[in-house]
Amino acid sequence: DLAGSECSSDSRSRGKRAAEAKNINQSLVTLGRVITALVSKDGYIPYRDSKLTRLLKESLGGKARTCIIATVSPCRTQAKESKNTLN
Repeated sequence: DLAGSECSSDSRSRGKRAAEAKNINQSLVTLGRVITALVSKDGYIPYRDSKLTRLLKESLGGKARTCIIATVSPCRTQAKESKNTLN
């Protein structure tokens, strides 16, 4: 995902990097909520909850097609991260 490892202890992020990763992960959570609301045809779509979803509003809610690319690793040590990416 955009922030790298979701688990700060795995990524060993500190200071500004940890804060940046936290903000990116929060934006990704909001993106997930927007996509879920769009799929369920919910009345309220939380585009304004993050900068990322505000920027992607026309692409997500319009007539554009959206593609998601996931990077996974065949390495056993990265199995947990790869599984999280696919979920």
